[in-house]
Amino acid sequence: MSTITRHFISDNFRATNLVEKYNFTRSEYGKTELVDKINLWKYALTYKCNAKSQETILIGSHTLDINYLACIYASAELGLKIAVVDYIRADDFKDSGYNDPKTEALLPIDIFLHDFTRKYAETEPEGFAKYVYFENISNRTYSLADNDIDFTVTSKEDFNRAAGIFPKPNDILIKATTSGTTSKPKVIEHTHEFIRGVAERNMWMFEDVALHVKNLNHGASAAVTLFPVLANDNVTEHVIYAINEDCPMDDLVQQLEPYRDKLSTVSFPYPFLIEKFIAASKENNLTWPKLRILVLTYTLDSIKLAARDGIIKNVTSLFGSNETLGPLFINVFDKEHWDKDSKLYTIFDDWYNLELAEDGKLIVDLPVYNRKETMSDVFKMENGFWAHQGRDDLLRINGEDIKMSIIDELNKSHEDYHIVADSINHCLYIAHWDSKTAEEIENYVNLVESNFKQVKVKTSMQLAKQNFYYGFKIDNELIREYFRHHIY
Repeated sequence: MSTITRHFISDNFRATNLVEKYNFTRSEYGKTELVDKINLWKYALTYKCNAKSQETILIGSHTLDINYLACIYASAELGLKIAVVDYIRADDFKDSGYNDPKTEALLPIDIFLHDFTRKYAETEPEGFAKYVYFENISNRTYSLADNDIDFTVTSKEDFNRAAGIFPKPNDILIKATTSGTTSKPKVIEHTHEFIRGVAERNMWMFEDVALHVKNLNHGASAAVTLFPVLANDNVTEHVIYAINEDCPMDDLVQQLEPYRDKLSTVSFPYPFLIEKFIAASKENNLTWPKLRILVLTYTLDSIKLAARDGIIKNVTSLFGSNETLGPLFINVFDKEHWDKDSKLYTIFDDWYNLELAEDGKLIVDLPVYNRKETMSDVFKMENGFWAHQGRDDLLRINGEDIKMSIIDELNKSHEDYHIVADSINHCLYIAHWDSKTAEEIENYVNLVESNFKQVKVKTSMQLAKQNFYYGFKIDNELIREYFRHHIY
């Protein structure tokens, strides 16, 4: 079968939800219990939520438990499109009039599931403005915390009918967007057959004990990690712990200590969470000799040092995009090879056919779809490596054509600042992550503007960096919309 269903879950599947400070129940379950829960969710989605094949569902659960996993597979088996939205990111989303461009591009969202109670939105409207926004743009919203979905089976015939529904290989499973680096994000959809192919090729990276720490609706992680790791017979246990982004990770690393010698893989959604995990490991004098930390873009130097110092086995950097969904390139940093250049990659495998256009843009031949995709990412061959040169998007501001690669280079060489371009309001904005003096900001503005003839910086503002990630990458569109909303 070339679909993502229960049949693509290992018969050896066994999961343990650790006891968390915010969840006092420890639970263990295997594939039989998970399949039973998948069937219950298929019944509830079909007959309580009126879900129809190829409708779009946003699974906004913060709680990682059997229901979270079952809901994903139930949605897949019913032929629903799972929207990839960074719903679970903690941010200062306090203005009810604010729009998220990536989410707007994915409309309609037919079903929005979340695990907040509505009383929070009523008593703390600013703190839960983000929830209100998602509820307002969705056709049907269900709060699991408020028991909006009745899981009582009232018809065995309906239950069996729902349990027997399965998708077709060409049904859309993942609905995501382009990066929106220079313009409005565009919708990207991927089929079951394509995602199954991506997942099967990634399975070799997983074994022993796998750690799950976060809802995976923040990028391509479902295809890159969740589906292949749950399918792998070599993974003996899935350890689940829903981390709180605002808290240290001492509790997590302490509870992981019994798994120390077998913990083999984890994918944190944001780089600052990896740094927190490393800091907590050092503080508790713990090392993880088999642990591979997966990152879906460049690897920060601070994380490479953890591999150098033996805190973890390695950091595996995967390079891809929502257009390809799976990784194109790989770069592994370990104790012996920790100081490599983050931009130098080797090909992950031969599943995609890759070539370079004359201007250095990467051309990807996508299997299953049998079509070529020309990326905005520019590479050049360098001593046998594929060296990433940045993006080559072109936009026009005040009559001047500028390359995004210039802005990319400025952002890479001045990590305390981040520049975004606004082709609608014909200007640049500068975010700075730390407190800066007026003189420091003025000097940097002058440096930026010296690269252009007609392009000017409209304003600068100090922002909280962790609030503007989309997976491992800074979300340019989100920052651009933040500036637009707070200036005009």
